[in-house]
Amino acid sequence: MTAGVVYREGAHKGLLMGLYLSLLFFTMVFSDRLPLLAIISFVQLIGVPFFTYKLMNTTNRKYHHTGDFPSLWMLGIAIFIGGSLICGLVTYSYLQYVEPDYFYRMMRNAIDTYSSIPEFKNSELVDLLNKAIEKEMLPTPIQFSIEMLWNTTFFGSLLSMILAAIIKRRNNKQK
Repeated sequence: MTAGVVYREGAHKGLLMGLYLSLLFFTMVFSDRLPLLAIISFVQLIGVPFFTYKLMNTTNRKYHHTGDFPSLWMLGIAIFIGGSLICGLVTYSYLQYVEPDYFYRMMRNAIDTYSSIPEFKNSELVDLLNKAIEKEMLPTPIQFSIEMLWNTTFFGSLLSMILAAIIKRRNNKQK
């Protein structure tokens, strides 16, 4: 596969990854309101490597298994960069405009939960969480979104390296 093919296919598949990651974000965010979504988000999280493998392998088959290890790895990186950008934009938009008090609400829930447990009621953890709110140390939507973007891209790159090796090895065995 040529570099142009890798980047073009990475951009197209990155759109699908962005939709997948955005759906994962929403199932996680709404899992406090609908507990079944916690299970669904866990399954989605476990499914990321399989979904990525499918995207990368489908592209490699489309181009008659001409992808070498570096091009397959770069394809995976491009997929995750595109997906992370889309998910980051969706995440930021939601946290900034739809539910701007999300982190505060989650922190209050944690404090209330720990305070209801006798062993933690007067613990240092509860004090620390209260101080984080008082000193306004909660992340802003843009901070959270950018951090998520970088982490997703980094770990997606590592995952893509492993998947590129698996795809290349499987293709060599089939020949």
